[in-house]
Amino acid sequence: MGMVTNLPQEAKNKWNEVAQTRNPEERLRLMQEFLSLVPKHKGTEKLCAHVRTQISQLREEIERRKQMKRGTAPSYFIEKQGAAQIVILGPTNVGRSSLMRAVTGSTPDVAPYPFTTRLPVPGMLPYRDIQFQLVEAPPILRGASEGRGDGNRILSLARNADGLIIMVDLTQDPVENYLTVAGELEKARIQTVKPEGYVEIRRRGHGSEIQFIWEGELVETTPEEVVALLKEYRITSALVRIKGRVTIDLVEDAVFGSAVYRPTIILANKVDIAPSLDGLNHLREAARPLEVIAISVQKTQNLPELLGRKLFEMLRIIRIYTKEPGREPSPTPIVGRGRMTVAEVAKALHTDFYKRFKYAKLWGPSSKFPGEKVGLDRELSDGDIVELHI
Repeated sequence: MGMVTNLPQEAKNKWNEVAQTRNPEERLRLMQEFLSLVPKHKGTEKLCAHVRTQISQLREEIERRKQMKRGTAPSYFIEKQGAAQIVILGPTNVGRSSLMRAVTGSTPDVAPYPFTTRLPVPGMLPYRDIQFQLVEAPPILRGASEGRGDGNRILSLARNADGLIIMVDLTQDPVENYLTVAGELEKARIQTVKPEGYVEIRRRGHGSEIQFIWEGELVETTPEEVVALLKEYRITSALVRIKGRVTIDLVEDAVFGSAVYRPTIILANKVDIAPSLDGLNHLREAARPLEVIAISVQKTQNLPELLGRKLFEMLRIIRIYTKEPGREPSPTPIVGRGRMTVAEVAKALHTDFYKRFKYAKLWGPSSKFPGEKVGLDRELSDGDIVELHI
């Protein structure tokens, strides 16, 4: 995503003022001053877009505070439930509400005219002993990241989710639709493709050193160069977390706020009435490496099962079943993502199980034999059964 921009020193100093300021109105003024100091050229486009997004988020926050004082702010926040929260994004009228009805049985207002969905609507999709919480977001417009059509709130919904579904309609310029949504996500620093590297910069008010937390490596740069770059932004005391393969561009990027990664799939709706498969093929090309699944909300057989399986794979869900000695395993699993250890299962059950742990017995796909004795750091796989002894 690199944004290294050779900014003039006064712009870097101004950004330092932004970073030090907590008051929203003051911060807004400083950000606008910062933008006026940035030379406008190809190299600074992304940075400017990102800062404009932050400006519109701030404006909205200031407005929302006023509304809250008057008691008139609508709520966008949806409490997470189930194994994971997945937000469904798309332009207007691509079938988001119909999908919700088809796979969760929730009843959002469905109408054939645009902009029926005004507030996010949650529903549960059951799949193999777990449930996914799907949240239908209001439609995303071009300019959402600069506040158009409630765009900031929709994007913060996406930022807080565990995964995303981008939905497009194969009968109305699917590539354009996809690129609009993808562009707004990128401006809001929500990445849909797992980045090679990730940097987090936590400024500290005291001390005068940059401390690195190494969970990866620097590529084509050195710690000294990173420290020198941060110094240009007046950052002299900070914790810098390096994950994966990190370039100097990524470090400079992180000065302006961390990006987040949200696993994403694309649902291409109305495959049954699409004039040809050209749109679908072009969409696959444009969205690479993301998976595009062609469906018809009206006609696809077993749509809940199909979508459940795709989300299960995308989020790398792991279900661990616990049991008490001499009893059947619990029908409700403990759910993890990517990797999970016995320690995490013990903590999820109760801190006592973790503190007073003696050993665990293991059955299932990752056990060497039924009832194998294992310790806290044993890694588990989907479908394992764990019996904790304290």
